[in-house]
Amino acid sequence: MKTSHAHPSKLILMIAIACSFVAGGATTKAGGYESTSSMPLNGNARLLVLRAADFGTFIYLNLFIDGVQITTLGRGVGYEAIVRPGRHILSVSTTPCPYGKTRFTRQNVDMKPGETYAFTALWEYADWATLETADPNHPYYALR
Repeated sequence: MKTSHAHPSKLILMIAIACSFVAGGATTKAGGYESTSSMPLNGNARLLVLRAADFGTFIYLNLFIDGVQITTLGRGVGYEAIVRPGRHILSVSTTPCPYGKTRFTRQNVDMKPGETYAFTALWEYADWATLETADPNHPYYALR
């Protein structure tokens, strides 16, 4: 009968991995950014974009701010950033585009200093995503 003994280095590695999962926040940041939730805004605004749970397994979300692609969000991933106040255009699209034509959804947002703007990306069709807020009566929703 064989008995298995875990090497101390393997055990330490497994404990470190388990601790990293426990210590991780609710939002996974794209692009290796650290969480900004505890950072002072210093006159800026905070932007949060999360994917809906049923967004799609092999469909990714491209996020653009003012026409510049910021990140591509995979399954279970969100984006958090500090943004300068003012009028911005948030755009999203899906990838891969199954019909060979990229469809963008755009939303104008007038970000005010010290406020947080939270959006959830919903998957309408394989080639069409939308940004929704907690309050459907407003084009965007600022959290204080």
